[in-house]
Amino acid sequence: MKYRVIVAGVLAAAIAAPMQAQTCSTQTADACQKAVDLLNFMTPQLSTALVGGNPTLGQGGTLGGLGHFSIDIRASGFSADLPQGSGVGLSTTAARSSNFTTKSQLFGVPSVDAGIGLWRGLSLGVTHVGGVDAIVTMTYLPNLSSSGSSGGTNFTVNGSNEKFGYGFRLGLLEESVVTPGVSFVWTQRDLPSISLSDSISASTGVGNASGTIALNNFSVNTSAWRITAAKSFLIFGISGGLGQDKYTANSTIVTTVTGVSGTGSEAQNFSMTRMNYFVGAYVNLFIFKLEGEYGQVTGGTASGLNTFGGSSDYSKSRSYFTAGLRFGWGK
Repeated sequence: MKYRVIVAGVLAAAIAAPMQAQTCSTQTADACQKAVDLLNFMTPQLSTALVGGNPTLGQGGTLGGLGHFSIDIRASGFSADLPQGSGVGLSTTAARSSNFTTKSQLFGVPSVDAGIGLWRGLSLGVTHVGGVDAIVTMTYLPNLSSSGSSGGTNFTVNGSNEKFGYGFRLGLLEESVVTPGVSFVWTQRDLPSISLSDSISASTGVGNASGTIALNNFSVNTSAWRITAAKSFLIFGISGGLGQDKYTANSTIVTTVTGVSGTGSEAQNFSMTRMNYFVGAYVNLFIFKLEGEYGQVTGGTASGLNTFGGSSDYSKSRSYFTAGLRFGWGK
């Protein structure tokens, strides 16, 4: 008898646990839906600035084996659409579609990227194939608040503003006098954990309340592969490539609604796959290389009930720019 009681208690607790994790009531359903849509709208944008194009600017093939290295100080940026909660209003009866106006702002993510030559590869005439480099990255994410130029969207970094990443480069063709450098590259880049919030002000009409929507412990993780090519011409060079990006995000959404006791809270996640294309150029200034890159991400599917800037498609193509300085010894 005691055994059956214990088993029943364990089963009841197992069933109740996920139910307790989902605490968005009818009165907070609209605020929760808007928070979910905010997650789906912002993740592709943050990921675009995080990933960029070439994992190491201007690099086509591998560095040339042990003793060769490169260090990039760079920043990738694009014109972001930051949601504004003014006049949106929150329903206290059911989730409904609202339109968030958006504010365009240049958003950039600086990073330091290091390439370390491990093996030059097999000799093939005037070139080598199969070389291997290791890649280490460090991304820095600043805080942004609505008191500054970011409008109604607040970003707060939880803990350290830095996050390390890693990857590798496999040489398909080492650059030589007559051949370009070509390689396959894979990298893992993540953002520091952040909290993102937006204040919602009431609009005219029945049942329109004010409140806040927030993404707590918001983590954005990306993995990307690239096929890159580059060729030097004395004091300048050109590069380009293509690849695929995978974004994942996790967060606990937390909402408050004026006049409603308690908060809405639940765990949410997001995933998306996009294609990435880029071209670049650099000038060799002997001590360092000044490099620039233009790229575009496209594809994937992301949408929601609410619209941002009049659109419910959160996966529109976006262009980005990357600029930086490269130091080191290698190809």
